[in-house]
Amino acid sequence: MRLVLVCLCTLAALCGCGGSDDAAGPYSAASRSVPYVSGHRGGSAYAPEDTMTAYRNAARIGVDDFETDSYLSSDGVLVLIHDATLDRTTSCSGSVTTRTFAELRQCDAGYWYSPGQSTTASDESLPHPLRGKGVVIPTAKELFDFAASLGAYGPTVTIEIKQAGAAGEAAAAPLVDLIHASGIQNRIIVQSFNEGPLAQVRKLDPTIKTLFLGNLATTNLIVARAQGFDYSSVSSSAPDFTQAYVNAAHQAGKGVVPWTPDSSADLRKFIGEGVDGIITNYPACLMQLLGRPIPGRVLAPEIQGFDDFQPCQAS
Repeated sequence: MRLVLVCLCTLAALCGCGGSDDAAGPYSAASRSVPYVSGHRGGSAYAPEDTMTAYRNAARIGVDDFETDSYLSSDGVLVLIHDATLDRTTSCSGSVTTRTFAELRQCDAGYWYSPGQSTTASDESLPHPLRGKGVVIPTAKELFDFAASLGAYGPTVTIEIKQAGAAGEAAAAPLVDLIHASGIQNRIIVQSFNEGPLAQVRKLDPTIKTLFLGNLATTNLIVARAQGFDYSSVSSSAPDFTQAYVNAAHQAGKGVVPWTPDSSADLRKFIGEGVDGIITNYPACLMQLLGRPIPGRVLAPEIQGFDDFQPCQAS
């Protein structure tokens, strides 16, 4: 409780900073509308996380943003996967970064997926409808190419540099090169829990949008302001994620994008607080709450059965 009170006091002070240099950032009150809908790992409740199956399905649903994660393979290919190891989501085991891209491509990335899991878990008691169906670990280039193919008004891509320290900073250069070659640079946002990789991205190209991830709102906003990052993105369960934080971030010209509220109640809460975007495993549920149309079936078309599956979390 003491921590929360300290954070609130800090946020109150930040709210009075309207004269700061970054107050005229890209997320002024005039430019904000309803929160944009970001499919966490492509909408991992509806399709295997961080796969092209998920991103194709997210596009079909009509999301505004593809959220994803990246690591460099041992031969320097930027691949999309959340964990540093292969065990939780694929048929393989071991470290991602010690495998070549060709080796990673042999892993079944739909092996452990089960419909309705917010986060894929290795559970043999659950159904796994996409095992052996050719779902593979994709590359960042594949996702960028797909997003570009959807036209000028297609979804944005928010891609995380998962590695920290020197490895994370080393991943910044090949990612920036891919962004430059993508044809959709204005629709790509780079995110990280670590300042170093984002600072390196800004050093290489300060026009690329950056999103700083964190677990506490106050410290996250302080860093985002100091480093010039465009978004302050905090866990939806952060004890100091309050209306005061949202107001302070907006006054500082920063977008606010919580991750990853999934229940209808939590999604309504953040809509009501006027956040700029919401990263969720159930993007169709968020769209429904916003009054936007969704397809009658939200699971990826490749998944057979599950005809009673609902767009929102069951509990």
